[in-house]
Amino acid sequence: MTVRAGKTTTHRAPRASAPRPEALPVEAVIFDLGDTLLDEGKGWFSDEPLLPGVRRALGELDPQYRLAVLSNTRAATRSDISVELDRLGIGRHFRAIVTSTDIGWRKPHPLAFEAALAALQSTAGTCVMVGNELDADVAGAKAMGMRTVHFRWSPRYRLDPSSEEERATVTIEEFDEVPVAIERARGEPSPPRTAVIREESLFREGLEEKEEEKHAV
Repeated sequence: MTVRAGKTTTHRAPRASAPRPEALPVEAVIFDLGDTLLDEGKGWFSDEPLLPGVRRALGELDPQYRLAVLSNTRAATRSDISVELDRLGIGRHFRAIVTSTDIGWRKPHPLAFEAALAALQSTAGTCVMVGNELDADVAGAKAMGMRTVHFRWSPRYRLDPSSEEERATVTIEEFDEVPVAIERARGEPSPPRTAVIREESLFREGLEEKEEEKHAV
């Protein structure tokens, strides 16, 4: 407090800003499949269904992180995907392959991400999700508390976020940017988890998801 010419002036200390959350280490990376690793426009059985840069990027990431695939499939199982990834020469990079056909849950449902995290023996805060779909991949993983990389390239999917929930930690347009994107994500704090699993709805929703896939072509 300062007194000047009969006036009393009170000096208030500046309000301290909230500390920035600590960035957790990245231990694992989960990839979407269609239009992330594979070009959906070409299909599995084309000469080269993998998107440019996939082989090199996976080879660079594999020694540093535990890698997995998490895919919403119509009928393909983990075994089906594993055979095809081996045929393409990239299966060896993945510690786990999780499909909605096997587990009965589709992204962005929290249980789909929890299944992939459990398969990797990882936690949401130390894992990064890489995918091309803003709602299923980015918003779904972000709600789980995961950092995200949006692979923004395919005209088959919406390219720009419509809400803060769909805003990724990092956005890229070429797959060979993934290793650098993961490095950038490592320096960012994990988002808070907002996903809530309502136990009373699990059984009913699980049956609905499985029924949808059973009748899908």
